[in-house]
Amino acid sequence: MRAMRPKRTRAMRERSPSDLPILALAAVFLAAAGAMASTAPLAAQSPSITVPQVSCFRFADNQVVRATTLGEPGGATARLYFQWTDHPYYYWVDFEHDGPGRYWVTPPKPETRNKEIEYYGALLDGTGRQIARSQILKSKVTSDCQIKLTPQQLGAAQNLTIGETSDKQNHNRVNGFLCDGIVTRVNPENVKRADETCRTCVVAWWLRKELLIPVAGVAGITGITSVVVDKPEPSPSRP
Repeated sequence: MRAMRPKRTRAMRERSPSDLPILALAAVFLAAAGAMASTAPLAAQSPSITVPQVSCFRFADNQVVRATTLGEPGGATARLYFQWTDHPYYYWVDFEHDGPGRYWVTPPKPETRNKEIEYYGALLDGTGRQIARSQILKSKVTSDCQIKLTPQQLGAAQNLTIGETSDKQNHNRVNGFLCDGIVTRVNPENVKRADETCRTCVVAWWLRKELLIPVAGVAGITGITSVVVDKPEPSPSRP
């Protein structure tokens, strides 16, 4: 009479020695997948831009606005959009790159009627498409705001390129801001031009009939001398 083999239980069948290598490989695979999933958000971080709020702007002076970015793709640029609060249409200026993920810019000088400036930052890809935007901020314009610019920032403030977002801004001054430092404008179609409006104001000022300016007098004495700047004579009319 042959001895009877014990019957294999269901648990023994499910965990047979032949299945152990497969289970081990599955465990290794799941662990590796988990590790990849934990690092995936860092590798595929969405682009973002943050603009810290400045404490204030000062009348007839430039202020520095900064920005930081994350997940910035190659060839990206940053812009600061700004406007006189509660007035239509934003203008923009390009940020200056200040190292990986760091930017700064000097918007134009606010005039005395402008009591508050609204602004936000935008991150653009290499084609000029907006891929990120910061929150909208507002800062007061005061006469006692403390401002300190570096020589590089002062130089940039005197060579500003101002972008427009509406055709109605064409042939008009930057609403709520002084002409000082504005040399170039860019229309909504991204076409650059010299700022003819501000330049016309400067030329008109120089073409006034009489200007009183200080000049060095004889023997080193400084005085006030009247300098007459004649307008060019009109062309003779044709018969």
